[in-house]
Amino acid sequence: MEPDDGRTAVLSTIGSASRSIDLTIYELNDTEIVEALIAAEGRAATVRVLYNWYSFSSEEQERLVSPTIQQMIRAGIACRPAPRAFEVTHAKAFTVDGSVAIVQSFNLTPEYFGSTRDFGVISSVPAEVTEVAEVFESDWSGATATSAAPTLVWSPINAREKLTQLIANAQHTLEVYFEELSDPGTLGTLVAAARRGVRVRLIAAVLASGGSPNGNAPGIGFLTAGGVDAVCKSIPFPTPSGSAPLYVHAKAIVADFGTSAAHAFVGSENLSCVSLNDNRECGILVSEPALLARLESVFASDWGQPSVPTTITSAPLTPCPANASVRARERILGRSGSRTGLREGSP
Repeated sequence: MEPDDGRTAVLSTIGSASRSIDLTIYELNDTEIVEALIAAEGRAATVRVLYNWYSFSSEEQERLVSPTIQQMIRAGIACRPAPRAFEVTHAKAFTVDGSVAIVQSFNLTPEYFGSTRDFGVISSVPAEVTEVAEVFESDWSGATATSAAPTLVWSPINAREKLTQLIANAQHTLEVYFEELSDPGTLGTLVAAARRGVRVRLIAAVLASGGSPNGNAPGIGFLTAGGVDAVCKSIPFPTPSGSAPLYVHAKAIVADFGTSAAHAFVGSENLSCVSLNDNRECGILVSEPALLARLESVFASDWGQPSVPTTITSAPLTPCPANASVRARERILGRSGSRTGLREGSP
């Protein structure tokens, strides 16, 4: 859980590598994490990094991505831009030595260890570790990935179906975090749950800066009108100068906590059309009591914090484009041919 746990679990897992690390990441520039990856490569582990590139602007590529990738390439780490076929490679997942996988909602940059609410899950379940490794291999080679593990949630493979099923199967409670709320289908499933008597509580991010309206206002308005208790929260966290509110970057659902059917989702998926239909995303479904208890405890604490006023709008949600092949073709044709990635051996 971030920011409480900091880098400890990630650094410990990277530090345990003796043979291999395969990492898929949206953003990576945290000095300690990068140094740990380089150290792993230096002790003869094979480290590969698949990084988001094509969705960033040229300025972002140069400022945010290239310096870290170039540093790792110089240290012998194999780095590739994730496939163009995805609108965004937004997954944050890696495997170590083929025996451990981490699936998380947070990026590997400094702010995610000090100023955001986020979650991650470390798994040693063989089927889960194997499939995270297999999807990495498919994306690394540009092949089409498939999924068979019932507990893994992949966009664009099965995330919409699995998250819809998780919400639709809830009988008593849903406790939910999402950074973005704009997908009519999954938001409609949350409303349907509330209308059949499930207590649905949702904490969303404040998507606003410089006095602009909260980008989540239409989603919050839609949910509120349908009986969902959807809010933004001011969650304080200590800082050297006092305290500051956390940014809600988490993507998580806890269903029916306290019952024999309790389970939860943690991952990188947002409730948005692009996240569920067009991105590479990775999430995981868990039912271990200790994990559920911690998620529930954090949610209860966060829910008890003051709500941030949100001006509810009646603006309708925008339907998702229906034709995936047309969406993909338009995205690819609309990208500049000069945007090439930094590959192994690049200076």
